[in-house]
Amino acid sequence: MDRATYWATRSPLPQYEAIAFNHPVFEAPTRLVANQFAEVTLAAQVHTPVPMSVKLPELKSDAQPRLTLTFPRQVVGREFKRQLGLIKAAGSRDPITVTYSSFQGDTTTPQTTWDMYVSDSAGVTFNADGVQVTATIDNPMRRIAGVIYDPAVFTGLGPM
Repeated sequence: MDRATYWATRSPLPQYEAIAFNHPVFEAPTRLVANQFAEVTLAAQVHTPVPMSVKLPELKSDAQPRLTLTFPRQVVGREFKRQLGLIKAAGSRDPITVTYSSFQGDTTTPQTTWDMYVSDSAGVTFNADGVQVTATIDNPMRRIAGVIYDPAVFTGLGPM
């Protein structure tokens, strides 16, 4: 697509990509809006502007949907480490939830919303330039939970 076609077909309405990180240990959800210059109120919540790159999940493939967010380390690195430190200090094993919302024109109702979980393997990675967060729809808390043995439920497995 050439530049003229892109600008001719692009919607003139304002477009916002909002991200919210939440965890039981956090005092409040961390709400961010992509590539804006000032705070933006979306769905009655104030979002902090942050430069970020958002790679949306591919819906056409059979692979598990994966949302990838990349932030400049000098902007959010210290805050990410502080929040991860709170989780580690609390000993919590609950997953960090990520909500991606896309607003186009209307700032009260999102056009698209994805509720995901930060991946347990390399979900948050730091390098010299940035912080990358990978989120999937797979709740890590469900994978490691087994059924607890209860003799009242599993009657045939009791002692003889």
